[in-house]
Amino acid sequence: MSGRYRPNEPTCPISLELLALLMRSSDERVAEMADAMPLRERAELALHCVARTHLRRIALTVAARCPEQALWEVGGRVGLALSEQCRDRAAFDREPGQIVRRKVSLARVA
Repeated sequence: MSGRYRPNEPTCPISLELLALLMRSSDERVAEMADAMPLRERAELALHCVARTHLRRIALTVAARCPEQALWEVGGRVGLALSEQCRDRAAFDREPGQIVRRKVSLARVA
């Protein structure tokens, strides 16, 4: 057994300074910064962020800037699911874990 420390979590594909900047930025600014990244790095960042609840907004914004094929290559089925979620605008409008309730209508039965 070696005395080296090996974290269980995968490392972030971008620098921590850039990640902190993304966390403080608006969605429009996150999209601009994502467009400046290479495609593979962008897909890796989206998949890294989607696994963390506090980074979900960034994940959806960055994933929206990636083609479905890139997300598939990096994340497999998780990448495809992320691609579908980011295309659904309703995912941007609610917080993770928020329950969406349908309105109930009481129809009269004759």
